[in-house]
Amino acid sequence: MQYLAAVILWTLAIFKLPKAKDIHSRHVFWAVFFAAVACTLYIPAVYSAVDAVLGGHNLTKLATLIAVMLGFWQFRTSILVAVSTDPRSCRRKVAIGRWVMATTGATAVVGFLASNPGVTNANLQPAYAGEPGMKLFLLSGSAFLVWACMDLMVTCLRSLRHLRSTSFRVGFLLIAVGCAASTLAITDRVLYGSISHGLHPATGFTRFLDSIYWTFEALAVLCIGFGLIFPSLRRPVNAFHQNVEARALLIKLRPAWKRATAAHQEVILRPSPFEVLTPLRPNARLHLHRRFIEIRDGEMRSGQSAVGLATDNALLDRAEALLSRR
Repeated sequence: MQYLAAVILWTLAIFKLPKAKDIHSRHVFWAVFFAAVACTLYIPAVYSAVDAVLGGHNLTKLATLIAVMLGFWQFRTSILVAVSTDPRSCRRKVAIGRWVMATTGATAVVGFLASNPGVTNANLQPAYAGEPGMKLFLLSGSAFLVWACMDLMVTCLRSLRHLRSTSFRVGFLLIAVGCAASTLAITDRVLYGSISHGLHPATGFTRFLDSIYWTFEALAVLCIGFGLIFPSLRRPVNAFHQNVEARALLIKLRPAWKRATAAHQEVILRPSPFEVLTPLRPNARLHLHRRFIEIRDGEMRSGQSAVGLATDNALLDRAEALLSRR
């Protein structure tokens, strides 16, 4: 689960890399980038290796939390910019997010620096009860993340009724579910840390909390990741469907085409001995367009309908409708 979430986020970051300098889309890239960094650092093996390089005093935990906070801050900003219809209200909400991020981020840094996190240990939650500074560090970061997730979830759900595109509605719904899963994951860690201090051996409940955390995290990453990608898949998916439909129509219209051009071979734009393979050639829409023109030309040359069958007329109507789409 740990590696899967990291791979998905880095893949999404690469996918969004061309938008890194776009003033309207850069927030999404930076949100995914910071999330990928945090998710990678949260992997125990990576955490230990990086922290050893940084001196072995859990500075990686500070970097991880700040990366997560920056990611959700940028993500919240990107959603607000995307759905806002009131620039003034959008600027106000973005400014609030910036202020909350700065305040809680500074509080987390101060709390961490004022504590003694000890030697490398990826699981600092049990330190809640023993280190006031560490408690401040973890709870301030968690409070910001819960606030950001809940605000994102509400914003996405409120935006659903204003979205006309099905792909965008599905994308925003997935993001809302992902934010809910993120909230549960963060709450899980806070609850785990608050009750696990001094419990040796761990109870069944703490083991349960520890096990479901990765499920919540993976669900959050998958939903938010697919929610971001889904709207951008609309065009390639539509193009694929149209390509398949064009090839199917080429096959179904072949009998009508042969009847229409039987006595008027001159209407065939590009005669080929391999005409039967036309549905398999590239640019299916172009070939369908030619076949449509050839059938209509054959009808005009004959002075009457050369198609005749109602099913063939229906197929021609479908072809015309397909060719008129973009």
